[in-house]
Amino acid sequence: MPRRAAIARQPKPEDAELFRRRAELASLRAALATREADLDHLRAQLNSFEGRYIRQVGVLYIQLDEWEDRVAELHNPTQPQPEALEPDPQAEPDTEPDPAALDLKSLFREVAKRIHPDRAKNAHDELHRNHLMSQANAAFLRNDADLLHRMFNGYDPSTDAGDDPTPAAQLARLTEQIAQTHDDIATIDLEIEALAASEMADLRDRTKIAALDGRDLLAELAARVKGSIGIAMRRYELELGRIRRKQPAFNPEPLLTAERSTAKPAENSSPRAIRSNSRHMN
Repeated sequence: MPRRAAIARQPKPEDAELFRRRAELASLRAALATREADLDHLRAQLNSFEGRYIRQVGVLYIQLDEWEDRVAELHNPTQPQPEALEPDPQAEPDTEPDPAALDLKSLFREVAKRIHPDRAKNAHDELHRNHLMSQANAAFLRNDADLLHRMFNGYDPSTDAGDDPTPAAQLARLTEQIAQTHDDIATIDLEIEALAASEMADLRDRTKIAALDGRDLLAELAARVKGSIGIAMRRYELELGRIRRKQPAFNPEPLLTAERSTAKPAENSSPRAIRSNSRHMN
């Protein structure tokens, strides 16, 4: 009995378009994963260098600020108010809120606390949380309390592929995912650019260049701050003595001039913003 010829199924145009869009999305997601890895690596490098900076220089800036505060306190004494720091004995302990008892705004706030991007563990998690925040914002604006209740209980709208299996619906979903992935890549590229141009990255790069010349830039910065601490301590002693003897105010400019003339410049800068950040990190 002769074999029947196999009938080849001709792909429909929409099937071919779905295949092409799925391949495009897979390629974009691979590129996104690479960008996320690059961002996490850069963050880790800068965090490591920032820790070194804080240990060598930042802690000294904290000491310098403390001595400068002591000098200022001599002229503007204030009484400490420890009672302001004491906990309220009547305050109720934190408890898990009941979503059914919350109004729309309160429910949105509770959801936002759980999914906020500031709680992200890495770049991928941050992007995912940004998506969730967008979904929660949209639900709040359209008064969709049901969706907010479900998100409060762990529901993730971004994983919902929808109930419509038609090619048109799948194509619309893929188009949305492709556009979102493009946005995610652009967001990460901007963040990488911002981190690479930050003061901490600039100081790290200058430290590397100085090391090629056999110099330790952070040690030079630390030496300068130690000199400033010495001047602040001396100023405090002289100001304290002047107050006790009621003499004219001490002028530190001669000491500062002498210190500047003897100290070797350390690349002309210890970024003020970095100093300000470091004093609050301990």
